[in-house]
Amino acid sequence: TDRPNKHIDPVDFENELEAFKEKYGQDLNLCDFLSYKFYPKVYEDSLKFFREYGDVSVVPTALFFYGMKMGEDTTIEIAKGKTLLIRLLSIGPVDDKGRRTVFFKLNGQTRNVDVVDRSVKVEHRENKKADKANDKQIGAPLQGLLSKMLVKKGEKVRKNQPLFVIEAMKMETVIAASTDAVVGAIELTEGTLVNTGDLVLSVE
Repeated sequence: TDRPNKHIDPVDFENELEAFKEKYGQDLNLCDFLSYKFYPKVYEDSLKFFREYGDVSVVPTALFFYGMKMGEDTTIEIAKGKTLLIRLLSIGPVDDKGRRTVFFKLNGQTRNVDVVDRSVKVEHRENKKADKANDKQIGAPLQGLLSKMLVKKGEKVRKNQPLFVIEAMKMETVIAASTDAVVGAIELTEGTLVNTGDLVLSVE
């Protein structure tokens, strides 16, 4: 309802400007400092957005708020004499982390970028880790896809008998029993993506 500088304590420009630059970046100037002093929360939010996305002021307003349609072309002048020609090609399905791969052409060259789709709710569950000190717990030796489970709970297995298969980079790795045992709990099912050390099953 009144001028914002009425609510600001006297400013020591020399020291406060330097402290401001040390906290937020040496590339900032007096105008940034004054904006921060007048509207600190608004400025911090704006600076965070700028650090992540760059200067979006060059993007046309309608494009910024509503995005592009499939197959649509647009031009964006990022600087005098520097214009980007962009065509949206396709948007991929949501993965298990809520991301979509966006394919587009940038000045005739095909590019892609992964973008989080905030309109989709994704529940991401971390797999249990096998206890390395417990030889009854058998974990995934590498990252990949648990493509085949070759045993069932309660099944008796012999030493060197295959237990499950991990597929990575189009190659299959067979994990076998290290000793005669009985299959206990099976923690993961076929088709599960695993990381190194994830607990797959236990034996008794």
